[in-house]
Amino acid sequence: MAIKKFCVIGLGYFGYNLAVRLNDLGTEVLAIDNHQEIIDEISDRVTHAICMDSTEPRAMKGLGLEDMDAVIVAIGESFESSIMTTALLQDIGVKKIYSRVISVVHERLLKLMNINDLLVPEAEAADHLVKRLVIPGLIESFQISKDYGIYEIPVPKSFIGKNLLELNLRQKYNVNLITIKKVIKKRGLLIIGEREEVEIVGVPAPDEKITENSILVFFGRDKDIKNLIED
Repeated sequence: MAIKKFCVIGLGYFGYNLAVRLNDLGTEVLAIDNHQEIIDEISDRVTHAICMDSTEPRAMKGLGLEDMDAVIVAIGESFESSIMTTALLQDIGVKKIYSRVISVVHERLLKLMNINDLLVPEAEAADHLVKRLVIPGLIESFQISKDYGIYEIPVPKSFIGKNLLELNLRQKYNVNLITIKKVIKKRGLLIIGEREEVEIVGVPAPDEKITENSILVFFGRDKDIKNLIED
């Protein structure tokens, strides 16, 4: 399988973390920013790092961006630079462009430019925080529709040592257990924060026993997950 290639333009907190995580997943990452100190910091954590002005046509056209699987415009401060960079990428012939949204007006302009893959990390972070505030104990969630989502929670103490048949989760709480993540250890990195190394059980069998230090991944509704946690 061919290694995927990505370019991340704009290395603020969001762009920096995005570039490093893509690199950690085994992809080739070209990171671009106009601050040399940031390039120096990230240079040994991605495939290539270049200090340059992403609105400069001559320099950008020599990078082979048209051959990338996707280019992510993660610029978070300059409205003008983001628009100019995106327009230049279209002119170059980049196949897939993701662009970070800075404001409502910025979003409208990007849509007029037919950029449909819009990134709003602040809104996503706010949505995740709302879930964690409303459902204490929730680790992570991903909304699939207005009513249903996928939720990660630490294993309740009352579940430890029991199997799925004994817990009868579907009938008792109206949720489905998708998988179990067994936490092996935690490690922290200064820039991208604490990360967990886990072993995925896969699709749990009915006789699968729940162990301590596990994370349960459910499909269901907010209110049912909340009832399960509070029970």
